[in-house]
Amino acid sequence: MRNASTLGDVSTAAIPQRFAGATLIVIALVLVVFDAVGVSMTPNTCSILLLTVMAVIGFAIHKTPGGITSLIGLLFLGTLVFIVPRPLFALVTQDDSAYTLLFGRLVEPRGPDLYRLLAFWTIGVASLFGGYFLFFCNTRRDLTPLGDRHRTYCKRSFIVAIIIVAILLPVLLHKRFGAFATGGYAALYLNQAESGFSLLPLIGYLSPTLFALAVIIGEKRYSRLMVVAVMAYALCGVVFGKRMEVGTWLLIVLWHFSTVRCKPIRIGRLLVGFAVVGYAFQWIQMVRDGAQSGSVADHPVIVDFLISQGITFMIPALSWQLSPPPLHTIIGSLLSMRHVYRALGIGSIETANMVDYITAQSSPALFEAGNGLDSSAFLDIFYICGRVIVFYAAACGFLGCLLRKWEEKAFHSNAALFFLCTCLPALFSIQRSGVANITSPIVFISMFMITTYILSAVLTVIETNEFAWKGIRAEN
Repeated sequence: MRNASTLGDVSTAAIPQRFAGATLIVIALVLVVFDAVGVSMTPNTCSILLLTVMAVIGFAIHKTPGGITSLIGLLFLGTLVFIVPRPLFALVTQDDSAYTLLFGRLVEPRGPDLYRLLAFWTIGVASLFGGYFLFFCNTRRDLTPLGDRHRTYCKRSFIVAIIIVAILLPVLLHKRFGAFATGGYAALYLNQAESGFSLLPLIGYLSPTLFALAVIIGEKRYSRLMVVAVMAYALCGVVFGKRMEVGTWLLIVLWHFSTVRCKPIRIGRLLVGFAVVGYAFQWIQMVRDGAQSGSVADHPVIVDFLISQGITFMIPALSWQLSPPPLHTIIGSLLSMRHVYRALGIGSIETANMVDYITAQSSPALFEAGNGLDSSAFLDIFYICGRVIVFYAAACGFLGCLLRKWEEKAFHSNAALFFLCTCLPALFSIQRSGVANITSPIVFISMFMITTYILSAVLTVIETNEFAWKGIRAEN
């Protein structure tokens, strides 16, 4: 693979990262102990602690090859966008209106409830990044070039995937445009919320598959075809209100240039690009809503963008007002089981996963109209751990360590790099997407690759036999 040797830059030592990781783990443990003994801080103090955690993470990322455009750097950027804005705004302005959410139910955590919410995020973020940096080691290992047989298999898989995407993409565009033309964004979101069986979600799995295969193959023509397909899919999303699809692919582009192609990106350009994208995304939301959006009026558009994205911070407080979800809902947050549940008659549409459960329980009318809220992998982990904060902290720390080991493996294993690339859209948005957004692609893309492997093996046998018959006829 071209540029394979540039997948990891080696620095002289990993002491700063490990020190930062240990600091983060200690902060998380202190809050866990406080929870166990019933001690709490003031919300302002906990907000400062959360910002301290962010500063420690930022220091570790600064010392990490690739900086903010590395895998962990872009994960941190998502944390800054989705979790930090509301606590920061409330701390600076001393305006608690940032801690207000109205979605069927009114959520206004104050005092101990607000501390619990701040501690939830501080523990989760500190544990995840602490686990990543605690055993950090700088590594630079070259990928073994693909052999002819594996390269042929990857190319055939790419061709199958690009054909499926080319067929389904016009269908998806027609369906979204038809829904938008009949009832605007309300009809569009209602159409997207349908739970009936459809092949269209395959595009969401095959687009990152195309990207992963293009990275593994490393040839320009496959990369160009991938770029065309991904751009068409992302633009189809942003035109009809799905900004997150474009946002995650922009982050993937940054990661690809920085990590795979080893091209430095200046921080000034990143800041300008972030401001432009944030303004554009907020403008799209204002057009969609038909009014000034954001929870705080009379502020610059970029501030409204950050506060509106920071709604993710409030989701746990909303979920805590509801009854505990059924067991199958929690399982559905581990792996997408919607259609399996429907076939077996288990539960209902409203209880397929945590996102649907929170939305439907908070406002059935809004849920039926296609409106919804995002969940978070942190919240899924919390419920998977039985809402026990010490298990939640341990699970986040373990997953952070696992992410780093996965990334290290991707420096020298094509298979690990392939699955890392396929999961990047979900990894860069785990703050506002569920665990199933990571596990489901791994399962379904594995099934796709197994199918294309069988197809490739059959074609290889046919080609081998045909070559042998040609040799026999030539001898005769």
